[in-house]
Amino acid sequence: MKKIIMTMAAAVVALTMNAQGMYVGGSMGFSTTSYDGSTQRTSISFVPEFGVSFNDHIGVGMEIGYSTDKDESNKDVKTVTSNSFRFAPYFRFTAFQLGKVGVFADGKFSYVTSKDKTEYTQVGKTNVEQTVNSIGLYVQPGIAYSLNNKFSLVAKFGNIMGYTSSKPDVEGAKATTRFQFMNLSNNIQFGFYYNF
Repeated sequence: MKKIIMTMAAAVVALTMNAQGMYVGGSMGFSTTSYDGSTQRTSISFVPEFGVSFNDHIGVGMEIGYSTDKDESNKDVKTVTSNSFRFAPYFRFTAFQLGKVGVFADGKFSYVTSKDKTEYTQVGKTNVEQTVNSIGLYVQPGIAYSLNNKFSLVAKFGNIMGYTSSKPDVEGAKATTRFQFMNLSNNIQFGFYYNF
């Protein structure tokens, strides 16, 4: 274990020494849906991010995120709550820069673990809790706009292509797989970077 940690630390130091620039930042999200004044669904996400640029085109980074989702659309029967943690290292290629605007694509691997809880209000129904683990591979496009030398605004758009596999952490469970192509409207993220 010590060798693995030391190797990873040495790799991080080597990458940092060859870096042209570094950035930290991330995105936050909040949404709520209501019907006739009664809240039906609430979602919150927080996704810190950091990365290293080696030149004007190549970089690597990491997203570490937490999200929570509470669905009470059928609260007379059940309430479903999901809390998720994910990390997603990526390789970034910036295709071109037009003045302050840069267009990029991230080749991303993600791992997500979610704890889902279904609480029933019906008599005789047993509440259910389960953990679901997912892995994914994506190509995600994005745009960065430099406000000045230190701050940038960033938008990421779904994915050009993607693959996910999810499986509940119970014996005998089957995996659910999903392929996507040009799914740009799904999961649009807005955030900012502070550039060192």
